[in-house]
Amino acid sequence: MSNEKKREYVGKGVKAGQFDLINISIAKSKLESHWYEYNGEHYIKLTVGGLRETDQYGKTHSVWINDYKPDNNNNNSSNNAPKQTVTDRSNDLPF
Repeated sequence: MSNEKKREYVGKGVKAGQFDLINISIAKSKLESHWYEYNGEHYIKLTVGGLRETDQYGKTHSVWINDYKPDNNNNNSSNNAPKQTVTDRSNDLPF
């Protein structure tokens, strides 16, 4: 395998009926070391993703710690995107 970090799975979930909702269950013991503080509040970053196949308990989604940290050497990834030019078309009326 490559240098990629392995995901730390902390729970599973299931799609709720015909709605765009996912009910998840998370193991508290697996989260305790991942909390961080920002502006006096405590947060944890999680990602929910669909499983390729429903598991033996009917779970359709998995939950893992989102440990993504942006590369600070690259101020903003959008800076690398091509610039779009806006053209004034206010006088391009078809009549």
